[in-house]
Amino acid sequence: MKAAVTLSVEQNLARVTINNPQHANSLTRPMLTELREHIATVATAPRIRAVIVTGAGANFCAGLDITGIRAGAPDSIEHDYVAVEKALAECPKPTIAAIRGHCIGGGTQLAVACDLRIAADTARFAIAPAKLGLVYPPDPIAASTALHYGLITDVCADTELDDVACRMATVIATRSPVTIAAAKQMIDDVTAHGAIREEVRSHWRRTHNADLPVGLAAFAAKTAPDFADPAE
Repeated sequence: MKAAVTLSVEQNLARVTINNPQHANSLTRPMLTELREHIATVATAPRIRAVIVTGAGANFCAGLDITGIRAGAPDSIEHDYVAVEKALAECPKPTIAAIRGHCIGGGTQLAVACDLRIAADTARFAIAPAKLGLVYPPDPIAASTALHYGLITDVCADTELDDVACRMATVIATRSPVTIAAAKQMIDDVTAHGAIREEVRSHWRRTHNADLPVGLAAFAAKTAPDFADPAE
């Protein structure tokens, strides 16, 4: 089977799957291009409310395909990888990494770029550059340790991972898209700049929130709100 990154959409949930199981889902240069294209697609699709990022088979992602680095310019493929991480981190839709098996090197970086990270209890995390002569912790850590460090959001049984991630995405999809987009941008601004910049505050003050009356009416009626998809 050809290595690829696939995108599937069911109702208002998207699933991006890294599919190179024979090589622990390591990413080739063409796969990086596909991944960035899929992120761009879900970022601008009004009906998509949440995104699950996962790996095919037994592993999440083992980072970059080392053979690709040896065959080409390392700086170039690293630039492509950073561009994918940036696109994922800046995606306006909530992103959930569903992690099982190996989450190594760049795979860990992709997971961290997601908003939430759910790991199977069999998951293992490591930074491969430690074995290539760079300064990182060299030994893999278990999911329980990653949870203790705050690297991941939650741990579940391997057999329950897909259901747990899907349930979380489904709950998020029922929330106000406007509120979620605002919260994501403000959190990102604090992370990058240490505070919410005035230009971001001003943008959201000026933005009409059609979800507010819907939410208030549903609360008063003690019913679930039905928020409309944002306009394209």
